[in-house]
Amino acid sequence: MDFFIDMTLLGLSVIGLTAFMGIITHGVASKIFGRASKKFFLNKSKGSQTGWNKVEKRT
Repeated sequence: MDFFIDMTLLGLSVIGLTAFMGIITHGVASKIFGRASKKFFLNKSKGSQTGWNKVEKRT
């Protein structure tokens, strides 16, 4: 019975660690390598929307 509990805990910790490593790696990589592309796409979007008419909210 102890072996089953130990293997379950080991499996859950490996799966949890793997999931969090993906999240952490994605966050670090987007901060390091994603700086230039963030402003690029924002400027492209603003550039394509110049001259558009404003849409009023309906109440």
